[in-house]
Amino acid sequence: MPKKDRTDQAPSKDVPKPEEGEVICVVKKMLGAEHIIIACLDGKERTARIPGRMRKKTWIKEGDVVLAAPWDFQPTKADIVYRYMNDEIRKLIEEKVISRDVIDQLRG
Repeated sequence: MPKKDRTDQAPSKDVPKPEEGEVICVVKKMLGAEHIIIACLDGKERTARIPGRMRKKTWIKEGDVVLAAPWDFQPTKADIVYRYMNDEIRKLIEEKVISRDVIDQLRG
């Protein structure tokens, strides 16, 4: 039986970019009960919650870069939409969506 052709690589998935009403943030502190404090690119600190669809599948820790959607009726709170992996952060920097300096500054 011939070996499988390994030249076909998995197609690279698109990195989600912030749309209207979303902002890139860095996790500052874990509060427990699926709540975290995030520092956002718009200069605000928010309390965010990890939705149920992400709780067991995506592990979030301090220093992670996440995409958050602030609440319309309470702008000091937000929902986590996506957690960026290291290679995805690199792609965002290459595409000039964010800069390395800003991420380092938010991480402290």
